Amino acid sequence: MTAITKDARLNADKRKSLVAIYEDYIRNQKTKVRIAYDKAKENFDNLFPKTWELIENVVRQKQPQDDVDTINSMRLKYGDNGGQIHQDSCFYFTNPSEETYQSYEGETKTRINENEIYLKMNLKDDEIFAYAYYYDDLKSKGLNPDFEYKWKGEKRNPTYYQAESDVRDYLGFSRGKNDDSKDKPINNSMWNKTIPTIGTSYCHSRQFKVDDITHSVLNQFVIAKEKLVQTHEQMFDYINAKVQKIEQGLKTYTKYSQAKELFDKLGIPLNESQINEQSSMALSVFSPTNLADMLTDKDDEFASREEKIAHFKALQSASIN
Repeated sequence: MTAITKDARLNADKRKSLVAIYEDYIRNQKTKVRIAYDKAKENFDNLFPKTWELIENVVRQKQPQDDVDTINSMRLKYGDNGGQIHQDSCFYFTNPSEETYQSYEGETKTRINENEIYLKMNLKDDEIFAYAYYYDDLKSKGLNPDFEYKWKGEKRNPTYYQAESDVRDYLGFSRGKNDDSKDKPINNSMWNKTIPTIGTSYCHSRQFKVDDITHSVLNQFVIAKEKLVQTHEQMFDYINAKVQKIEQGLKTYTKYSQAKELFDKLGIPLNESQINEQSSMALSVFSPTNLADMLTDKDDEFASREEKIAHFKALQSASIN
């Protein structure tokens, strides 16, 4: 492999590699948006089992287990004529309240607001949330969990469709021949818990009325789920803005030495072999684990560029030995 001299000229492939190295760096930094995402995911994970427990308590209060057992016995004797039991993982809860409003005639009237909450506890048809929840898993597999945001508002191209297909296949949304595999995230037991409920298979056919406190607690779960999706998009926007800036800047650079100076100032160790013409793709010299340990922000473990580089070199030596 031919090493790059300090004054080697940059071409499109080398600039692309430099951008990829920088993107890897910024993606693994503990930035504010990354911290916000991590907290949102942690909050969701904490609320998930507690919410399930609350849902089960509400459902069993409204539909006692004895009634469920009775219908199951009737079904054994009379088939579908004995009643309907459905294994549910989606639920509607209401907390009706009276509110006033102005009619078109200017009269003050009252109406009932159901204050409906819809809770969906599985991943079925919930791809956007799944892309957010499994962000790190997808990245570790070399997949792009950001493809929906990357091409948002643009004409979809073959690259978009390939990214979509790869991500959906990994998660288990593609409905291919291997989608019943237990290894698929969509088939994880976390998303496949159900509660036997009396009624049809349509979630909206049964609504459970709850008190103010229960309604508020259940709504916190809805907010937590929305927050995880929101922080995923914010993380993409942050990284994408940074990447666009460095892409524009590198277009004005003609020499490797200019890029090396930039990366030195950013505190990013740059290995010459990473942008060699024979290996124009960003090499995996810096693994996500090493980067997560090595690359820090202002408030992180290593304050200076020298400390970052020394730590990186120590990791390299350890891996060699």
